[in-house]
Amino acid sequence: MKYDMLKDAKVPASFGQIRVYEYEMPQDQQPYQISDETVERKFNNLYEQDKCNSLEDGHFMIVASSDSLHLNPQLELQDMPVCEDERIVLFVCGGGFTTSDLPMSKWYYLRMSEELGQRLFVPRYNVAPKHVFPRAVHDVYTACTHLMAQGFKPGNITLCGNSAGGSITVATLLLLNGCKRPMISRCILIAPLLDLTMLQDSWDRNEDNCVLSHIPLSNPKCLSRVYYGPTDDTRLKTLYETFRHPLLSPLFSSELSCLPPLQIQVGEDDTLLDDSRQFAQKINQIHGCVSDCCCCQEHAELITYPGRNHFSILRGKSQLDKVYGSMRRFIQ
Repeated sequence: MKYDMLKDAKVPASFGQIRVYEYEMPQDQQPYQISDETVERKFNNLYEQDKCNSLEDGHFMIVASSDSLHLNPQLELQDMPVCEDERIVLFVCGGGFTTSDLPMSKWYYLRMSEELGQRLFVPRYNVAPKHVFPRAVHDVYTACTHLMAQGFKPGNITLCGNSAGGSITVATLLLLNGCKRPMISRCILIAPLLDLTMLQDSWDRNEDNCVLSHIPLSNPKCLSRVYYGPTDDTRLKTLYETFRHPLLSPLFSSELSCLPPLQIQVGEDDTLLDDSRQFAQKINQIHGCVSDCCCCQEHAELITYPGRNHFSILRGKSQLDKVYGSMRRFIQ
């Protein structure tokens, strides 16, 4: 499938190719190992359905390949390495947990493939309200294990997620560790949502500067509650306890030492700014790196952009040049 998905984005015909393909959960994928029995049961219900090929709506993935990569046309849209040590990016798109493939994102996929010099694989994970937690995390975890089963080496995979996709990205990394799977080499987060309790100060501090408005957990329309699905106990105290689970709010995980090196990019006017700041600080403290120390490399690199909010961080050529330039430096 060439270019037809990109008509609205007005991408030049020489820019690259995109293909959407369906795949199955790899046979070597094992049941989930999660300390919380209730959450483990939710994940393994999906696993059993997947194992029996009865999982509703299945698995789909996009592969984007820029023409600047000069790859073999017969191989560049396949879900297997074009060479033994091919490096790729697995990108988890944001969308408030209610969409996983925004129309204009097709242009960004090819631009990112060109800027990073690697093919881009994008899981079209199933979304709320039809598919609630943990379906999106299961889909992305399965996409990751699928690519490994196809021959991509974990050390050659960079996992990247933006906004709500950032939450799913880190949850996937925590699952890889918990299920004793090989850890991937790098992780990049762009304006990630890492605390679904919505209690960080930047929600109120930056509300007037960011189009991402604050809908608290007390409101049934809060995106956290839409993502999680119906619950019998809607007492606020119980909701806060529920959404502190690390696979929902990675900021509260006690297993962050397992994560690979990270780069986090966020705008200083973003309502999610404090999610990124606290996450980076927590990881660097775990690894013995402090902000005023110049003798060690931070495990989590935090890049902030003055005057940029949740959406403008990826708007404008000069801003995109900064974002992609930092990503390229980090993974290469």
